[in-house]
Amino acid sequence: MCVTLSYDLTDVEPNERTYLRSMLERFAWKRRGGSVFRYEDDEYDDWLNRIVPSLMFFRSYIVAHGITLTRFTIDANSTSFIDTSDETDQLGSPPCKGGLLPLVEPTNTQSAEALIREFVDAAIEASKPH
Repeated sequence: MCVTLSYDLTDVEPNERTYLRSMLERFAWKRRGGSVFRYEDDEYDDWLNRIVPSLMFFRSYIVAHGITLTRFTIDANSTSFIDTSDETDQLGSPPCKGGLLPLVEPTNTQSAEALIREFVDAAIEASKPH
């Protein structure tokens, strides 16, 4: 199962471009060249902890930095599932807070792990009733 993401940006500084690459790698996306990334997991795709938060962060980052997104494609031949009904045989990972996200070390550590974890926690806080 895999998910492929590709995008083209304008109005972007070189360090912003590498920051986005670094961030995607933290969420376990593998760079396939240029701005094409692939997320693969042999067992299941972790949409709620890796794919969705990375897309949320990508979107928020480009809006916050005034980056123009000229092309965006996501192709998913994927199944994501969670079944925690049997405590001895749980499948998938339920969504978790930022501190528990299964992040990985990117090839370029420009994107701060702490910032990504804070972003996920801030999104959770923003959804609470005020």
